[in-house]
Amino acid sequence: MTQQERISAEDFRETANRRTNKFGAKKTEVDGILFASKAEAERYGTLKLLERARQIRAVSVQPEFVLKINGQTIGHYSGDFAYYEGGKLCVDDVKGMITEAASLRMRVFMACFPDIELRIVDGQGRVKKFKQRQVKERRLAA
Repeated sequence: MTQQERISAEDFRETANRRTNKFGAKKTEVDGILFASKAEAERYGTLKLLERARQIRAVSVQPEFVLKINGQTIGHYSGDFAYYEGGKLCVDDVKGMITEAASLRMRVFMACFPDIELRIVDGQGRVKKFKQRQVKERRLAA
């Protein structure tokens, strides 16, 4: 029988309460704003430079949009950043990986707000316009 290392109850609680991100993102603070990942913080820095260069304007962090279908609120979508570029409202979402749930929220967002350009920023800072993918029709069992 091997001897196990003992820790105090306080140390155990501190270790148990420490939450980690399932994708390995590390929270990063810039300008007093806490971002969910380093990539998000870097995108914020890029947007602030573009704003100073007057290529974009009115950068906001964590914009929230109410998703309504037929007048019924079905949820909310929160992007990472919103700004105007050439008179058009753009929303950036920094994603290292797009999960099925995130993809669904983005598709609903685009259906509710077709005039807003949704852009996906990957972990390396590359920006891509979110493209609606084809969804296969399923027949319901009778």
